Amino acid sequence: MSDSRSSKASKQRSIGWWIFRVMAGFELATICLLLLFAATFFGTLEQTQVGLYLTLQKYFDMEALFVIPELNGKIIPLPLPGTFWVCAVLCVNLTLGGLVRIRKGWKTVGVIIAHFSMIFLMVAGAVSQVSKKEGVMHVYQGDRSDYAKSYTEPSIEIYPHDEQGERDKPYVVKSEHFDGLDPDERLTIRLPELPFDLVVSGFRRSSELLQLSRFKEQHKGERVVDGFFLQERPRVQQEEANLTGCYLTVQDKEGNSLQELLLHYNGMPFPTPVTAMVEGKRYEFSLTRWIWPMPFEVELDKTLGEYWPGTQAPSWFQSDITKVEDDLREKYSIVMNKPMRHEGITLYQASWAPPAPGGRPSSGFAIVQNPSDQWPKWSLYIASFGLMLHFGMKLFRFLSSSLPSKKSDA
Repeated sequence: MSDSRSSKASKQRSIGWWIFRVMAGFELATICLLLLFAATFFGTLEQTQVGLYLTLQKYFDMEALFVIPELNGKIIPLPLPGTFWVCAVLCVNLTLGGLVRIRKGWKTVGVIIAHFSMIFLMVAGAVSQVSKKEGVMHVYQGDRSDYAKSYTEPSIEIYPHDEQGERDKPYVVKSEHFDGLDPDERLTIRLPELPFDLVVSGFRRSSELLQLSRFKEQHKGERVVDGFFLQERPRVQQEEANLTGCYLTVQDKEGNSLQELLLHYNGMPFPTPVTAMVEGKRYEFSLTRWIWPMPFEVELDKTLGEYWPGTQAPSWFQSDITKVEDDLREKYSIVMNKPMRHEGITLYQASWAPPAPGGRPSSGFAIVQNPSDQWPKWSLYIASFGLMLHFGMKLFRFLSSSLPSKKSDA
């Protein structure tokens, strides 16, 4: 009886040992590195044809479980796992093999530190994938701003008007509602705080707004609202240059249609809204880029810039700003390649515009909110320390063994 129990326990331990052996093995690490190389190779080639945004979404996004490369319109029959999950497996492999299974001792302490730095680097990438936000902020000299606008992700803003005709706080339909939405699909959005709901249809990531009376020859049966229609355009590689459009149906809570609207993002900082009357109250609807609030205000005190001779491309620009957070005011100078950093938020000088006649100059700041922004740099420092320690000890042992030993006289 006891022998059978011990054999069962031994068998269970052996199965667990083999699982640990595979997950901590050098072979799994090699496979992961080869898969990452293949994904990077095909992703780099494909990026030249479809652009960086779509390539990152396809190969490196958390939702990409498997990827099939495609070059010049031809499918490469080589399914690859998504790189996010390959890195997750590699992270487990390094933890088990490079920290748990490795021989512990003063001879391997540098290698252990280097392994930890690589794990830390991959954790930084995972945190960035989950929580990173990127946007842009345009500010005129002398003005303030406390929000950033996404480069690529669309949103619908709904502004109710009060009795004086002034805008109230907007309701925002966030960008995640539009992920994967095709032009022939319909999306119903419930708005419990408003007396109506919305139905989004004909959503196009890249479109052009055309007037039927002027472009009859281009009309191919697309839906027409108030004399205008949307026509799909080829998606360009620079994702922020694609102008989003959709049709919007305002319906009451019973599902009855109240008004048909056509929304189009025109690429301007302040898009032109479309209005609708619901129960005697005016509402404005606009399709824009997703806006997220900043934890502080940016006040543009002064902005300077220069163009390359004979071009309209800025060669140098600088912004002197004041960061306003509650009662605290701090001065910063932001120049090219010298951003401002504050608690995981980084402001880069991205653009500069000279003043129009009678106007003021403006600056555009690329804003990245990423709690793991500096983690890769720290990982590099840790890896450098670990490798210098490891090879330094090896060099010391080599030199010590190479020195002739002193022989005492007999």
